[in-house]
Amino acid sequence: MTDAAQDAARETGRQARRAADSRWFETTARAGFVGSGIVHLLIGYLAVLLGIGNATAGSGAQGSGSGDTDQSGALAQIASVPGGVVLLWLVAVGTAALTIRLVVEAVVGGRTDDARAWLNRAKNVGKAVVYGAIAYSSASYALGAGKSSSGSTRSAAATALATPGGVVLLLLVAAVAIAVGVGLVVIGVRGSWKKHLRPQPQSVRRAVQVLATLGYVAKGVAVVIVGVLVAVAAFRSDPDQATGLDGAFDALRSMPGGSVVLVVVGLGFAAFGVHSFFRARYARI
Repeated sequence: MTDAAQDAARETGRQARRAADSRWFETTARAGFVGSGIVHLLIGYLAVLLGIGNATAGSGAQGSGSGDTDQSGALAQIASVPGGVVLLWLVAVGTAALTIRLVVEAVVGGRTDDARAWLNRAKNVGKAVVYGAIAYSSASYALGAGKSSSGSTRSAAATALATPGGVVLLLLVAAVAIAVGVGLVVIGVRGSWKKHLRPQPQSVRRAVQVLATLGYVAKGVAVVIVGVLVAVAAFRSDPDQATGLDGAFDALRSMPGGSVVLVVVGLGFAAFGVHSFFRARYARI
């Protein structure tokens, strides 16, 4: 790369960082945490209903297995209420701003090229993918074009299995999902999420800690199960086995005592949602 090209790249990075550091952009990005919190709260709510519905089968309890209990189900719930489309657009804009912020941090945020800096960049890319997916799905539902994420996962798995090396690709995806899930559990148990937050008042510090611990562990468990389901789909060459959170929650529900576990995991997702509201206030952006 020529000196002129390097200077142009640096200037572009500075401009991108300056835009991401603007007050308006920061406010919008913080709104992304609020949007993510709403989605996680609804996922937790739907998971708890699914668990209760299974435990009280035959009693007509709501949530006895109808509808998606994942991100698409949560967004569909938002779209169904009065003013839901407006809320979906707010979620989409906020999470999109947060996605852009994370991408900028991944590209120009690191000042060194050591292993730790590259690991942080990779983490920011991973987070950007998650919030980008929420932004895209929210906009899709706002436009009336939302689709079941479990159906999309099966379709993607079927496409992968139909291509050379598809089994290996699915196993790689499964391994990444399991690693991410284990990482979330570790973050929750070790409390390493604290470094991403500014100091909180004593009155809320304990609540933030409990919510974060429960939320990260519950989400990690669910993501590990998703990874296991994708691996099963690869080994059996059956794309129907590859599902998202919806399938993971169904797998939990079918286990002995799974209803109780599912309710606990659902409460954990709800805790992560509330924790996201605190992140909107105290996150280091």
